[in-house]
Amino acid sequence: MKRQDLLNIPKTIGEKTPGKGYKEENNQRRCDLKLETASDDGAIFSVFIRNHNIFIENFTMGWRYQTNSKALKTITLVRYNGAHGESSRHPDGHYALPHIHRISEQELASGSSDPQERYREITDRYSTYEQALRIFFEDIGVTNYAEYFPEALQPRLIDEHR
Repeated sequence: MKRQDLLNIPKTIGEKTPGKGYKEENNQRRCDLKLETASDDGAIFSVFIRNHNIFIENFTMGWRYQTNSKALKTITLVRYNGAHGESSRHPDGHYALPHIHRISEQELASGSSDPQERYREITDRYSTYEQALRIFFEDIGVTNYAEYFPEALQPRLIDEHR
């Protein structure tokens, strides 16, 4: 299945673990989501969310697809990341800036048993965790995210005065 076909499937959050808030582990707030679809092709999706407790700009949220293939299993289709605070780790400097990793159509079609989301782009579409949540869920087609993440709809104080 093509990435765009997977994006076009309407999705809702069916289950959040933990049910309220986040689990604290390794200096991170963490939660995992199971997504529901009305699709009749048996597509199974999940989301993982991680946000560092101290370095709050360091976060990741990823969208996964559980394939029907025993060889492939689960594929991470996209990850929205905040700055990781490191500029020297990679030549393009993406660790120091908000960036998005996407799996390419070529990688999906490659036949690899472990396709990776190698394509990345530095983005200015978000700068905070809350902004990234909203954009991430809207981009992957999740309609009820505000019920679970109301902070995604709250503007920052600075944004209110622009």
